[in-house]
Amino acid sequence: MSLVPALVAAGALTGAATSASAQTTAVRMDYTCTTSLGPSAQMTVWVVGGLPDEGAGLNTVARHEPAYIDVDLDLRELRPVLTMAGGVRLDTDSTATLDAHITGPDGTRTTQASFTVAPTWLTTTQGTAVRAAGSFPTQYLTTPGYYDLHVDDLALTLRPERADGTPLGTVTASCSHDPAQNDLLGTVWSQSAVFERPPRPSGLRVVSTTPTSVTLAWEASSWWNPTLGYEVYLDGGHTGLVTEKQVTLTGLTPDRQHRAKVVTRDVQGIRSTMSQGLIFTIPPA
Repeated sequence: MSLVPALVAAGALTGAATSASAQTTAVRMDYTCTTSLGPSAQMTVWVVGGLPDEGAGLNTVARHEPAYIDVDLDLRELRPVLTMAGGVRLDTDSTATLDAHITGPDGTRTTQASFTVAPTWLTTTQGTAVRAAGSFPTQYLTTPGYYDLHVDDLALTLRPERADGTPLGTVTASCSHDPAQNDLLGTVWSQSAVFERPPRPSGLRVVSTTPTSVTLAWEASSWWNPTLGYEVYLDGGHTGLVTEKQVTLTGLTPDRQHRAKVVTRDVQGIRSTMSQGLIFTIPPA
């Protein structure tokens, strides 16, 4: 039994409502989940990670540079069979956390990624994947060598609501996987090399939104070459070059989750590494 049908059976919901500096890797995780309603449930999750690629070689980071690791969840089995017309909505107040451990030349460390769920409608007639975007805390891989990122347990806090926005309570799930299952998301190579380039932008933030646009701002430092401008990336795609430390992106779809990043580019064409990603949701119209 997959997760949300188990919740429906228990009476919870029935009758109610490429980025320039990351290499994408993925691992399929099959979880057994214990829910706040009692029943155990099976769930399949694709964990998709954007590993740093900031030097020479695949998934490379300079040991003195912070490593930003984005990660997305694709919960393909989170498809309830509902009796309520119009289905059930999950909004960004539904969250998840993913435990992980990193093994490298300096030993093993544990970490945890936090996620917000993309606005999603789940209906009886449509097999909709539920996606969530998040990231791990900044990692410092100061000892040169290879670092393996392994995925561990998953926790969900789901807050379904009716079509009119009426909350339907909170459902939690604690999910674990078979220790024999492949849980390697990817490997990051920390190098002693120093890569000469502009400092990466920081402090990326949302200034304002409309149902079809967002204004972002950030901080940036100069180096010995003058700055030409800033390349803005939205959901892995390059949106263009701006000269100010601010941009307004238009033509966006209402009620949609996005991830933005910014790169500094100097007059010689030398680019910084990516800023830390910013996840935001465009409000509904």
